[in-house]
Amino acid sequence: MTDRRTLRLLGASVAGLPLLTLLFLPIRTIDDAFITFRYARNLADGNGLVFNLGERVEGVTSLSWTLLLAFVEALRLPVEPAAFVLGVSFALLALREAYLLGRGLGASPAACLAATALVAVHGRFWLVAANGLEGGLFAFLVVLVARETIEEADTRLIGVLLGLLFMTRPESLVVLPIVAGYQLLGTSESGDRTEARTRALTISAAALAVAGAVTIWRLGYYGALLPNSVAAKSAVSAGTETLLANVVSGLSYTVRFEIAHAPLILGAAVALVLRPANRALWFCLLVVLSELPAVFVNGGDWMPHYRLLTVFAPVLAAPLALCLSSAFEDWDMPGPARRRSAWVLALVTVSAVFMLSRSPWQTTPGPHFAFHPITSCYQFMATRLKPHLAPNDIAAAEAVGLFGWILDETTIHDPLGLTSTHHARHGEYHLNWGKTDYDHLHRVRPAVLVLHEGSVVTPEKIDRGTDGRFARDYAVWFVSQQPPCAPYRLIVYIDNERLNRLRQALNGLAIKPLPTS
Repeated sequence: MTDRRTLRLLGASVAGLPLLTLLFLPIRTIDDAFITFRYARNLADGNGLVFNLGERVEGVTSLSWTLLLAFVEALRLPVEPAAFVLGVSFALLALREAYLLGRGLGASPAACLAATALVAVHGRFWLVAANGLEGGLFAFLVVLVARETIEEADTRLIGVLLGLLFMTRPESLVVLPIVAGYQLLGTSESGDRTEARTRALTISAAALAVAGAVTIWRLGYYGALLPNSVAAKSAVSAGTETLLANVVSGLSYTVRFEIAHAPLILGAAVALVLRPANRALWFCLLVVLSELPAVFVNGGDWMPHYRLLTVFAPVLAAPLALCLSSAFEDWDMPGPARRRSAWVLALVTVSAVFMLSRSPWQTTPGPHFAFHPITSCYQFMATRLKPHLAPNDIAAAEAVGLFGWILDETTIHDPLGLTSTHHARHGEYHLNWGKTDYDHLHRVRPAVLVLHEGSVVTPEKIDRGTDGRFARDYAVWFVSQQPPCAPYRLIVYIDNERLNRLRQALNGLAIKPLPTS
């Protein structure tokens, strides 16, 4: 047994690990976060929850995170650093809940601290929590739901938390039947079927009340059951062949996540072998597995660090804690039990070293905040264009996040459909990037369209989708600017009718006409 003084010292050490970890990570606010920032600013300014003024399209997937950032904007606080602080703060709360969840599963305090410490030094987890999106908030809510459920907390509270989880990520509504089923299966232990049914019904009613209210509002405000961003990335309308390809891609994504998070997966597997009758353990794993349908339908995710699944790391820490707790107990027993303990601890340690070695560490301390080079390219071009755009101009770009954040007074057209209902419903599917209707893009007639080499929207696709009309109506150049764009080149289309005015944005840059067929 570990005495209380030692546990307190260990707890204090674990509490300091996230700060140490963040000091050696390259923090990046991802481009899509700026889409959320723009929605939040428009709402705080009284213009509604919209990306473009007068266009009611829900281009964010996390309503709760957007509303929270709108409150930040209403306080006139800088939203980008606030999103970082909030994301990290929620992730810290998630670690606390992970410790308590492990204790709820029956793991020892020392084992819970060890498992929590592993997540605390996991660079990928913090990069997902600190990228400006809802990762930290979701990680906190999902592990909180798991803990409150196994501790049989107030049913109304659990239901409301499930509703908030739905507002944070719509696909998480799948967690509701898992929670309700856990209540019903508890009758085998408690013997009171009526109470179990009442708990399940109350939780379901509270959760569905929140989800239903949000859905009714969404239908009234946006005219859609789900966020437009979900429709834009959905493969359901793309046909059976595409959906099957996405399932294969999603399986690959899941396997790569499991390899990159080997100690958490290994700990869960060992815990199942050693404690197969632990109902709460099975519940936690089902909560994690609830994300897989979204992973398979979407074909994974283009964002780094396995964003869809890494947020479940605090939940997976609890099974790992149970595994370690059993290993610590076996260590005090001679013979086969100790040998088994040694094997388990050795495998967890080796896999933990492997997991941590694959995090994108930086060699010098001090948080390094930077954009991806592609994002920096769009930032650069938006800054160049801003003085030359007229109030009635429409600017289009593949990466509309930071581009639209800088061009805050310009209507931004999204050719990948996140903020365009037409593209999302009628466009050509580009895996988990979105959808594009090239003929509609031409009819919108943006003053300028900015792409980058290697993008899913290519000049060849635009030319094919518009029968060459786009190429006739626009002048187009490759733009090289190093820095900040190295090693990428932008592709800039300018409407011929506004060429004299907007061509000035390219003055002094290294440009090259795009060859036309």
